[in-house]
Amino acid sequence: MKVALLGPEGTYTHEAASRYFDSLEPVFCATLKEVFESDTETKFVPVENSLGGDVTDTIDRLTEKDETVTGEAKLSIDHALISDTKFDSIETVRSHPQALAQCSKIIEENGWEKTESSSTAQAVKELGENEAAIASEKAAEINKVSVLKKSVQDEDYNTTRFFVLNGETEDTEKTSMVLNPGEDRPGLLHAMLSCFAGHGINLSHIQSRPTREGLGQYYFYVEAEVANGRLEKAVKCLETYADVKDLGRYGVKDL
Repeated sequence: MKVALLGPEGTYTHEAASRYFDSLEPVFCATLKEVFESDTETKFVPVENSLGGDVTDTIDRLTEKDETVTGEAKLSIDHALISDTKFDSIETVRSHPQALAQCSKIIEENGWEKTESSSTAQAVKELGENEAAIASEKAAEINKVSVLKKSVQDEDYNTTRFFVLNGETEDTEKTSMVLNPGEDRPGLLHAMLSCFAGHGINLSHIQSRPTREGLGQYYFYVEAEVANGRLEKAVKCLETYADVKDLGRYGVKDL
């Protein structure tokens, strides 16, 4: 299956997609913007990291584009220190800014300089003299570079969630929606949240994002359980307070 995703080969997105799809033909893109604008129908995008929080670019583009969320995948992130240089000779470590932040302890303890790359996989490709990269073991294997140390992240629990867009729906346990109230008044958010609570629906995620139409104007991105027929009743309630965009209903897979 052709799937548009963030490249190059060996990124964590690539690793997650390889585990999710039985037969993957990746269409690598340099940026999320390129992924969303790709002519490839099915897309695979990061949406949240347990340490770094929401990938707001993904959420904003889901709001703006006509894409349907058909699946969610969760991948445990295990950063490795990669280099053909001896550990004691490392002077600089390079990676994506988020990976560098997630491995700050080992960097600070060794007094290494930091250099940013566009992705963890690209960092391995860009390795220079006396440099190491922080990336996946898969990236090291692809580029035939040695793994000096495994699991160099600061926290043991580091998980990234990904969305499958416009794929095949295998289950419908969760839903994502955008709520745009179009006004600002006291108690409005409480009223919208009451639509979920009043129908016994677990709201698992909520984030406010600027509409870009004026200072102080926001929409809300939410995730909730489908809860059989109760969700439809909650949506009718929500529509009295906001414009509701249904982004899709989908199942969740741990990779």
